[in-house]
Amino acid sequence: MSGKSNDDRYNGAQAIGDTFAALTGFYKVPTDVATELTLSLRDAVVVEALALADYERAIRQARSRGVMGGGIYDSLHATFARRKNADQIVTSNPSHFRHVAPDIEILIP
Repeated sequence: MSGKSNDDRYNGAQAIGDTFAALTGFYKVPTDVATELTLSLRDAVVVEALALADYERAIRQARSRGVMGGGIYDSLHATFARRKNADQIVTSNPSHFRHVAPDIEILIP
């Protein structure tokens, strides 16, 4: 996610787990390589834990946004982005974010 300045690059801590899962699951990257790549994110972005209020907000909005199942995780990313006043979300899964973040520009890397 990025905020008003290109120097503001940050992620909710849940993205660390999502990154590892995508690398080892979808992309079939060996675990040792995925571990190093995932942990190296701490040098590239600011990582911040989600607050309980973020979870509560995302779950309360799930019904009106049509979020079900694993879509809650994308909704959590969008909720965090809103809290950080991000104007962009960068993702390889833009369709996952169109309905949970229609107010945020979705970029594909």
